[in-house]
Amino acid sequence: MQLGIIGLPQSGKTTIFNALTKSCVKVGEYSTGCEVHIGVVKMPDPRLEKLTAMFNPKKKVPATITYVDIGGMSKGASGHGGLGGEFLTQMHSMDAIILVLRGFDGTEGKANPLDDYTTITTELLLSDMAMIERRIDKVKKDLGKIKKPELEKELALLDKCRVHLEGEKPIRALGLSPEESKALRSFQLLTEKPILLVLNYPEGGDPSAIVAGFEKQTGETITPLCGSIEMDIAQMSDEEAKEFLNELKIEEPALNKMIRTSFRLLGKINFFTVGEDECRAWTIPANTKAPQAAGAIHSDLERGFIRAEAVSYDHLVETGGYAGAREKGYVRLEGKEYIVKDGDILNIKFNV
Repeated sequence: MQLGIIGLPQSGKTTIFNALTKSCVKVGEYSTGCEVHIGVVKMPDPRLEKLTAMFNPKKKVPATITYVDIGGMSKGASGHGGLGGEFLTQMHSMDAIILVLRGFDGTEGKANPLDDYTTITTELLLSDMAMIERRIDKVKKDLGKIKKPELEKELALLDKCRVHLEGEKPIRALGLSPEESKALRSFQLLTEKPILLVLNYPEGGDPSAIVAGFEKQTGETITPLCGSIEMDIAQMSDEEAKEFLNELKIEEPALNKMIRTSFRLLGKINFFTVGEDECRAWTIPANTKAPQAAGAIHSDLERGFIRAEAVSYDHLVETGGYAGAREKGYVRLEGKEYIVKDGDILNIKFNV
């Protein structure tokens, strides 16, 4: 799972990247080149911490998510030949986008997150429009040589996307069927990707009015956080960070919630396996059936799947462990059609 972090110059996207990944990439400078920074982050999950305390395993393995700080975006890119080729190559490979909007005054002028949002989303729309139009031209030429039902079907879908984009609406708002989404997958359209909006506000600032105004005007949800404070916390030791948060009467860094939000943005859930050797979080798409979830652990488990012993996290914690959960009838045997739920603890029975 990869999320690309983008934003206009001086918006603080590299600061956010440093805070997320505990990196020390230099901030405060802007390059027109596509300088890419990659960091793998362990997903903070209180449930895994609780399970680890209950089972005291030799090893704890959290879910991970990859963040990519992508440079090379500037205002008016579409008027100067479009978004850069390197930038587009990186963006097309991302599973989702984190768009950092400036909530502070600076060298780029007064804070205007709505203007920044409009500028960037317009660039993404224009990029998708150019790709769709090129493909339409190609399909029409092919249809002029030979009539093929599959090409006619593709042309109808492309026209549907073109009209939607001309209305300045992203493809993700088009309500595509699973079949249509699959047909468009190879294009990796930027406006089809899920997007998480982040307002980077200054230390001591109150972002509530900006957030309320932005959400009212756009209908989009925006997550406020102070990038500079979050980056400082990320560079502290665990003890120092805990003490700092206690002083501010904050339960956890805002970035922890942002990481979980970006995880849900991708339509993913976690199930767990527990024991004396290891407590581990496994990441699967929502609505995954038990055999395919078992396959996330090992292909042999999917191939030889018989059934899954399942109990919800809440029930296991409520009863203090497997013995209590079994006594209350919370531990279930589920077959091949069972849809795994977020937080399930699974023990896979298989035979190969």
